[in-house]
Amino acid sequence: MQRFVPPPRDLQPWLEGAVAVDSPAELHGSQFPAMVGSMLVVRLEGEVLRGGMALPAAAWISASTVATAYAHRGRVRAVGLMLRPEAVASLLAPGRGIVNGARPMAAMAGTSWALAEQAIRAAPDDDARIGALWQFMRQERAAQAQCEERLAHARALLDHACANAQGTAPRVGWGLRQFERRFVAEWGMTPKQFQVIARFSATLQHAMEAPTEPGAHLAADQGYYDQSHMARDMRRLAGQPLQGLVKEAARRSPSAHWPLQVGAQVRQAVDSPRRR
Repeated sequence: MQRFVPPPRDLQPWLEGAVAVDSPAELHGSQFPAMVGSMLVVRLEGEVLRGGMALPAAAWISASTVATAYAHRGRVRAVGLMLRPEAVASLLAPGRGIVNGARPMAAMAGTSWALAEQAIRAAPDDDARIGALWQFMRQERAAQAQCEERLAHARALLDHACANAQGTAPRVGWGLRQFERRFVAEWGMTPKQFQVIARFSATLQHAMEAPTEPGAHLAADQGYYDQSHMARDMRRLAGQPLQGLVKEAARRSPSAHWPLQVGAQVRQAVDSPRRR
């Protein structure tokens, strides 16, 4: 139903990886938890709606501060990239400051995207389509003279946002409010919101890896005050309790929570080099 592909080494600063999705017609929707990263998606077949509105066939979907439900019409096939938060700030300037939204890729990258989309749709299989997405990202990086500088700036903001449990550590030489304004201008959420969602995402991924770990231990390991604190974040940011999410992600049959399965694969891809 879905396949995760880790990014090439040269694109790792911008990408978590790529995904190929083939969702059967009987699966009527997808459930995404809140996330700090964004997505670039090219739909090859079917229709996807959010809030009753059809998404563009080629879309950038922003970071989100809430759980999001998508409705499917028919079989849905797509390929896409999972972008790190740094990618928008350094490569996709029209997405700066947008949260809980979606934009056509034509509006995000103009003529360079038109050529890339032609290559993606003309490709013979998903591997070739993902290769065309890799190439688009390389071209965008090469075409933007200040890309590396903007990437370093974005990383500095993110590092300071996550520097303490409150997610509010200001950069040297900036006042707290100035830092928060700059952060919101880049990502559309406050440093504290970012820190909370990032911790929530890490907790979900750890739970997928160790589904039998007691909730109290998981909460303590991830820096929550207690298990009830973690449970509140799960319901608010994913839409249901943790154990229900873990069970959904473990299903072999098609599940609307397939994004959680992909998230677990991202975690495995990150951890595997450390184990070698």
